[in-house]
Amino acid sequence: MNLSWATVIAALAAGRALIQIANTSPAASEYLSGRYLPRVQRPDYDIAGGQMEIRSVMAGHVGMDSAYPQGSAIQLNDYNHKTAKLAQAIELGEQPARNLQKLLLLAQAGQAQGRSVQDFMGEAGLNLYTKGVIQSLDDSAEYLAMQALTRGKIDWTFNGRQLLVDYKVPIANRISLTGTAKFSGTDSQFWTKLTLAEKTVKGSVGVVMSQDTLQVILDNPVHRIQIISDVYSPERNIRTVQIRKLPRFVGVSDGGVGYTAETSSDQQTSATLIGYGREGQIIDPTTPGETIGVQMVPDNVIAVIGRNTSNELVSLTGTPIPQAALGYYHVAPTVEGTWRGEALGRWGRIYTPENNPYLLVAEGIENGLPVIRNPARLVIIESEA
Repeated sequence: MNLSWATVIAALAAGRALIQIANTSPAASEYLSGRYLPRVQRPDYDIAGGQMEIRSVMAGHVGMDSAYPQGSAIQLNDYNHKTAKLAQAIELGEQPARNLQKLLLLAQAGQAQGRSVQDFMGEAGLNLYTKGVIQSLDDSAEYLAMQALTRGKIDWTFNGRQLLVDYKVPIANRISLTGTAKFSGTDSQFWTKLTLAEKTVKGSVGVVMSQDTLQVILDNPVHRIQIISDVYSPERNIRTVQIRKLPRFVGVSDGGVGYTAETSSDQQTSATLIGYGREGQIIDPTTPGETIGVQMVPDNVIAVIGRNTSNELVSLTGTPIPQAALGYYHVAPTVEGTWRGEALGRWGRIYTPENNPYLLVAEGIENGLPVIRNPARLVIIESEA
């Protein structure tokens, strides 16, 4: 079978299609962070504003000019201590190549229900690029953004590099629940601390946790929760539950008959809770060649996220007091893209090595980092397991 990928690659790359795919935001129905930290393409590598502190600690050197890691590995480099470089390169493996060969033989024999060799090769190349490269970059960026939102920091070691980012969330915005006050406890402070968090961020736009943590909160009878609505995203990565707190009735005092609703110090009596269950796949550091799932959101943590808008308050003297928005996800240019005329955003391609025209390789690169400019709009409630 005398086949070449050159024509297929040219068709897939026509009209900057691969670059446009690389820079298309992931589906908002299944990826959560974009609601709170929108992706913004910038022409530079400078992180704007905030009190964030970034350190990249060497744990095993990977040079800026090194080849991209193969397979499902993600390369993480510091870029002048400003943005993190994520890169992915993946080959069409032997088993998928054999399966493709079977389809091509059927197509050549006219037994593929009207589908051509070009159809099958195009689909194989596009799937390798979108699933093997772009989704891996999406998942890595999502993981970093959700760590920023639910931990107020990033501490990620991958491919021998450690990225440390401290977003300087105020101590008063970090709440810890232990003992009977934990989410599953007999004296859970869930409603009380949610009330406090809502006051702190001046009204949230998201109360985010893992799906397991959401279930713990719903199941604790101490919370007296009535579910108003319960909706999953199509792939069940995001669960959105509207709840309200039921009153507790106590006997009428002074020998009267009947019951009355007990007063509570919790002003928060309703909420919309979001359980995020998406996982990303990474190389298992203990078993080379195998992958493991990593939760985008850790268990036993709730992030109460404030509005991502810039307000301007006025002091008693009439002086404007600017209030920074929560933040964004900074997408910087790539050297690889700039040299090829793509000045902004991610860069990616599908190609065949010169010495092996029958091998298909897809790769993509992003320089990016979550930016939290106003950590006062974020409250993190952590509970003992």
